[in-house]
Amino acid sequence: MIYFVSPKRGKPPNAITVTDLADFYICPRRFLYRKVLGQKLTYAMINGARAHAKKYNEHKERAEKKIELGLAVDLAQSGEELIGREVEIYGNGLYGIMDEIRLYPEEAVIIDFKASLSERGKIQTLAYATALRNYGYERITVRIVRTKDEEPLWEKEFGENDRWFIESLKQRFYATIRAGIFPKKENPELCESCPFGRICNG
Repeated sequence: MIYFVSPKRGKPPNAITVTDLADFYICPRRFLYRKVLGQKLTYAMINGARAHAKKYNEHKERAEKKIELGLAVDLAQSGEELIGREVEIYGNGLYGIMDEIRLYPEEAVIIDFKASLSERGKIQTLAYATALRNYGYERITVRIVRTKDEEPLWEKEFGENDRWFIESLKQRFYATIRAGIFPKKENPELCESCPFGRICNG
C-alpha cells in the first residue's frame, strides 16, 4: 500500500466546485446568499475543519509520495494500491478536494468524512465520482463515514444514473447563473435553520 499526498493547483477558471454544486442543489437562493453575503463560521464548521486537519496531518506523516491524482491512478492501474487524503481533483468541469481516496487496479473508493449524513454530503461524493470518471475508472464506490469514529453512514456504487443526475444538476446550475434568478427551494426544515432565513423571507 502506498500512502500519498497531492500538490494543490487550485480551482481552474469556469470550474464548478463540488461544494457550490451541493449547496445549489439544497437551495439555489441559499447558494446565492452564501456566495454573495458569505456565511459566518459556526462552532460545527470550526470543529469539522479541525478534525479534517488532524486526519490530514496524521496521513501526511506516513505518506511516501507527493504526486498528482493522475499519476496515482496510473500507479494503481498498473497494480499498486494507494491511499490519499485531501486530494485535489478536477474533471468534467468539477473541482474539489476529496477527504480520502483509495485506488485499486480496477476500482476507486471515495470517502467523505461528515459529522452526520445529509443530502448535501451525498451530492458532494457523487460529484467527486463524476469528476473521477475523467481519469478512466469505470467502477467507483462512494462512501460517507462519521468523522469522530469513522463509522460508515452511507455507501453506493456510482452508476450511470448518478452521472446523469450530476450532469443535469450542472446544467441547471449554469442556466441559473446565466439567468441570474435564484429560486427558493421550499423546505420548512431547511428554511428554519438557514442563516439567511430573515433576509430571504423578509
